Amino acid sequence: MIVLKKIWVFLKTYWYIPVIIILLIVMRGKSNALQGILKTTRESYNNQIKEIDKINDERREKENNLREEHKATLENIEKEFKKKNQELDKAKKKQVQKLVKKYYDKPEELADEISKRFGFKYVEADSDNN
Repeated sequence: MIVLKKIWVFLKTYWYIPVIIILLIVMRGKSNALQGILKTTRESYNNQIKEIDKINDERREKENNLREEHKATLENIEKEFKKKNQELDKAKKKQVQKLVKKYYDKPEELADEISKRFGFKYVEADSDNN
């Protein structure tokens, strides 16, 4: 009876040892199957992580390409704007030169014509403020 009590106390305290022994005996033939399942699960996990990384890398690359395209487009627009602006300035200068030649001896008419064509307002300078 004392032996049974000692066995019972041992089992209550170290219950996991007999459970492990029983599982090893029962699973001995199935350990290869369990290892196969674990291996397949691990491979599946690794493949899923690789796929997620691949998708993330592709998304980053697309974003970088779009940023580069956007930057190049903005640079082209700015170049075209400067070019058109310079062409417009040259055209205005030519018009002003023609007007100056036409009205070189009539400064008031020149001022009126420039204000009409280009939207400038002519203001006479005070002789006191010079």
